[in-house]
Formats: sequence, C-alpha cells, structure tokens
Amino acid sequence: MNRTASLAALLSLALFGVSFAQTQQWIDHRPSGAGYRVEFPAKPVENSQELDTPSGPVKMRISSVEIDGRTFMSIDSLYPTNVEKSDPQANLDSARSGGVRNVDGTLRQEERLTVNSAPARRMVIDIPRTNQAADALLVLNGRRLYQVVYLGPRGTENAPEVRRFLSSFVLLR
Repeated sequence: MNRTASLAALLSLALFGVSFAQTQQWIDHRPSGAGYRVEFPAKPVENSQELDTPSGPVKMRISSVEIDGRTFMSIDSLYPTNVEKSDPQANLDSARSGGVRNVDGTLRQEERLTVNSAPARRMVIDIPRTNQAADALLVLNGRRLYQVVYLGPRGTENAPEVRRFLSSFVLLR
C-alpha cells in the first residue's frame, strides 16, 4: 500500500470513527473472593477502602477503568451482619437514594429485577451539575452489595459498550 492510500485509510478512520466496542480489548474481570464476574472494556485498576456507616464499617473493593472521560466501575461492598437480616428491597432503596443524593442527581429510570435469584435494581441517574449520566446495576446478595456503574456524558448511557458492560455482570456463588 502506498503512502497516499495509507493516509486516506487513516483519515477515513478518523472521520468516520471505529465503534468503541470494536476498538477495545474486553477483559473478563473476576476479583479474588468477590463472587462475581464482569467484562471491562480494558484492564481495570483495583483499590480498597473501608467506610464508616450507620450500620457499621463497610469494606469496599473498587475496580475501574476510565476511557475518554467515561468511567466503567464495579464496587463490591461487604456490610456488617445486621444488614443481611433486614429487608433486601429496603436496603436497595437506601443504596439507590444514597447514590442519587451523593451526586446531587435525579433518578430518571429505575427497574426492579433479579440477578441469579438475588434482588437487584437497574437505574439511570442524571447529574446536571456535570452534564453526566450514570447507568447502574445494584445487586444485593446476602451482606454483599455489588454495583456495576457507568458514568459518562449525558446521552452516552445507551451506547452498546455500556449495555455490554452492565449486562455482563454475573454472580458466581
């Protein structure tokens, strides 16, 4: 291929773009001992922290990757033993309300569902102050709350790679 043809091909890719999903190397992510798997569009970075909450200390493991100002993350939280004994739907309500409040957002859409027989919620949150939206899946399995979250510019939450990311979540135990 000559230099002119190569330049034309590069310009064609730049002008018309290659879909995000086609350009990514999807990674099957299974954090050790977490009991889930999810596909990320690139290798995620992991970190842990412990939060003090009204229910007691909550251990969190966060896996995330940022690509072009869009964030894909999973959060695995282990709650104190008293959480397992309470109402799962009330716990999901609380997690949803806290998440919306923490980003000063507006709940645009919410759906109750189950993932591997565990109670779950799928929600879309508008975040006006940053002109972003979050599309999130929350799954409560005993004392573990799993969150699979996409955060990006408003309007990108329906992109195929977001659907792939959120729908790839599976409980392993």
